[in-house]
Amino acid sequence: MQDYRSPSFRTRLVPDFWPRADQARAKFEDFMGNPKSHTFSGPHQCWDFWYMPNVYCYLRTDPAKVLGRELVDDFLQRLRDFCATELQDMTALHPWMSLHLNGMRHEVHNDSCNGTYAYVFSLTRDVDRFTGGETCVARSGVFEELEPRRNNAWHGFFEVFPARFNQLVLFDDRLPHMVPVVQGTMNPLAGRLCLTGHLR
Repeated sequence: MQDYRSPSFRTRLVPDFWPRADQARAKFEDFMGNPKSHTFSGPHQCWDFWYMPNVYCYLRTDPAKVLGRELVDDFLQRLRDFCATELQDMTALHPWMSLHLNGMRHEVHNDSCNGTYAYVFSLTRDVDRFTGGETCVARSGVFEELEPRRNNAWHGFFEVFPARFNQLVLFDDRLPHMVPVVQGTMNPLAGRLCLTGHLR
């Protein structure tokens, strides 16, 4: 069984994380921006439509197929440097690139067997182009502390992190979390675009 470290925090937000985020975003826009350039045998045939009933529905791929290996390696080096100085040399695992368009979501789940922390790095240019798509992590004790009696909605049960550009969100992999359904766009250039992975 994988030996995991004990997390030292529940959630952490790091804005302006990667100096090359604009370059990575430009690569994505160049890759996806001209539909007429997409051919049967071309590089655009790389997206996995990952559907797991009642749990996941979104597009994912190896980000190197979209951004190029050099940029992904640079992102991982930035993450490793952060881990060395801030997280006691935790190991950063290779990311997925995830793309959420209209109707796509993560239902409530956890990733307790994947790592100590999950990371979500946003390359989403404008969160006002859709609703939903936030990274939502269960608040401490929220499912046990039911008194005093009061009405609540999902914002009261979860810490909510909109997918703002160049923002890194870290959270304890054991915690229930979700991505609410994205509504409002089928345009990949306007969807929720993130690099996601785990730290051990």
